[in-house]
Amino acid sequence: MRNLLFFDIDGTLITEDDRHLFPADAKVALQAARHAGNLIFINTGRVRCNVEEILQEACFDGVICGCGTYIEYHGEVLHHHEIPRERCYRLAEICRECRMQSFFEYSDYCGYDRELDMPYIRPLAEELKSADYPVQTDIYGPDFRFDKFSGWYDDTSDLERFRREIAEDFVYIHRGRGFFEVEPVGYSKASGMKVLLDYFSCPHECTYAFGDSNNDLEMLQFAAHAVSMAKGSEACRRAAHFVTADVEQGGIRKALEHFGLLKGPEEK
Repeated sequence: MRNLLFFDIDGTLITEDDRHLFPADAKVALQAARHAGNLIFINTGRVRCNVEEILQEACFDGVICGCGTYIEYHGEVLHHHEIPRERCYRLAEICRECRMQSFFEYSDYCGYDRELDMPYIRPLAEELKSADYPVQTDIYGPDFRFDKFSGWYDDTSDLERFRREIAEDFVYIHRGRGFFEVEPVGYSKASGMKVLLDYFSCPHECTYAFGDSNNDLEMLQFAAHAVSMAKGSEACRRAAHFVTADVEQGGIRKALEHFGLLKGPEEK
């Protein structure tokens, strides 16, 4: 019976500082877990075009991206929820009107509103340009759309109106320090896990989730075995069955060892 292992990226597999370090011992441990017969998946708020580098650094079986809106297994797209283009246009307008500095994320590219003064987004935009990353900046352009979005707000933002305007079909997630994430109603990291459980006809007790922030909560609460990193949010640590060390302190390896996931059935 195969286990399905689901890993957040930022703060879980890699450091959240400018180094974006993916420790070697974590890569070795993931390879060992896969060799032991487990299936390993990235489960992230990032969209597909923003995970390629980490996919190349470790042998994942697949990805859940965009908070459950996109699911891929061994290169085959199993699911992709797309927001109607007209709704994307209107949501971008709402962000502009409410001064929510939003970063719009689609499977193939990302974008932002070039007409809005965005001090939080501007450094990210420059970084993307220097890396030749595909970016859309015209919110009325024929190619503008997104699966989800995230961003920042400040004292000039109308957060109350923004949350009211999106409440019918989107969930707002407060990430702390003025940072937010928005995902379609019915979609989350947990919903992506459910799709793969059904796809593989695996029982719930075979699910393991590893995360650190509030957008991992549904994933941790859904999993039969939940792991929080030591620096994870208070809510994540409460939801976890095991709190492991942080990224650079061997947290992934220690958690996999704790649950006996580095040994195949014949070794146990």
